Amino acid sequence: MNSSIRRIVVGSFEALRTTWLVIGVTLALFLLLEIGMRIVQGSRADDDAPPRVMLAGDPRREPWYPDFNKDYNATRGQRWRSYLYFGRNPSYSGRYISIDSAGHRVTPQPTTPAAPAARVWFFGGSTMWGTSQRAEHTIAAEAATRLQTLAGPGRRVEVVNFGETGYVTTQELLQLMLELRAGRVPDVAVFYDGLNDVFATVQYGTAGVPQNESKREAEFAMGRLLDPTSYGQGSRRDMRRLAMLSGQAMQQLAVTRWVRGLKAAPVPVYPSADSAARGTARVYAENVRLIEALAARYGFTPIYVWQPNLHATEKRLDPFEERLRRQIAANPFHHRIQDVHRVIPPIVDSAMATIVPRDRFVQDAALFRDDTMPVYTDWIGHNTEVAVPRIVDSFWPALSAATQKAIASHGTTASATTSSALAAARN
Repeated sequence: MNSSIRRIVVGSFEALRTTWLVIGVTLALFLLLEIGMRIVQGSRADDDAPPRVMLAGDPRREPWYPDFNKDYNATRGQRWRSYLYFGRNPSYSGRYISIDSAGHRVTPQPTTPAAPAARVWFFGGSTMWGTSQRAEHTIAAEAATRLQTLAGPGRRVEVVNFGETGYVTTQELLQLMLELRAGRVPDVAVFYDGLNDVFATVQYGTAGVPQNESKREAEFAMGRLLDPTSYGQGSRRDMRRLAMLSGQAMQQLAVTRWVRGLKAAPVPVYPSADSAARGTARVYAENVRLIEALAARYGFTPIYVWQPNLHATEKRLDPFEERLRRQIAANPFHHRIQDVHRVIPPIVDSAMATIVPRDRFVQDAALFRDDTMPVYTDWIGHNTEVAVPRIVDSFWPALSAATQKAIASHGTTASATTSSALAAARN
């Protein structure tokens, strides 16, 4: 009896040891395969990196670019912002990029006297934020330098750059509403848009959503499932959580990505250029209507700029921009974005003509036509520093007129307040 039990115990132990040995060897082989795949994919990633040969117009040729890139990478971190989805982490001070306590990029400008003669706000995506541009050379900074000359001696114009990477016009509208709700009101607000609105429409297949909306949907579903206080608990939900976490872990493996790459990728279905353009223009115009209503209620002047883009530009491309255009042509998604940009300007013009006066809407799609200067730093359409003055030139008449009107209004108000105070003192 004892020998039988002993044989069973020894046999079970041997089987268990063999099983663990097989599992261990399998895991070791899988680990080696994973390491090998990561090495291979890493070399391919190097192949996909920007070409080492830097053509004329490439921003990497600039001597300041390495230090700028360090600042840029240090400020790419995002935090959750209610209603807006995301925004920059606050409080960073670098050589070429600084972020204030509210998460906005700092625009060089005078800070005294404390009370500004006028407040000018700038809204937009990464092109307004200033990707590829040092602090003194963003659109907001260029405008701030010019605006200070309007204030007069001992006065200043306060400029705030609300631009944020990826923002579409709807997010800028919500951003403005949150500021107004908090009691902060500008005198002039400039909205610089077009690239992200078109991108989001083509990406999602319909107009009116932010960029990467499908990711936000997935994150919401994941958060609901993992939340221990959410409705519905028990072993069944725990198994779903475990399966979801296991699936996410598998998605991070190089082997998984390799296996998925063996399958034929589904052919994406993009909206037609005409429908995407009309949908984007309609949403943009309705956002402008809402901004106009807020402007009438709170007493500020909005200015709208439909920005230039590499996709449909008629400028004389430099060698670097030529390379970027070839990249666009080779990618179906980028190519559809290009198609939309080619047809949308007159559609936007027509929609805006019924909403705002001609002097407060600036169509910049053809701004650099026949120009030879380097304007674009990547296929997205970020701008070089030398292109910024031309961009500000395009809306400067509207901006300077609105700001001068605000300065004069504040001066009249201040004079009236001073006169009332003197009269009260005499009495």
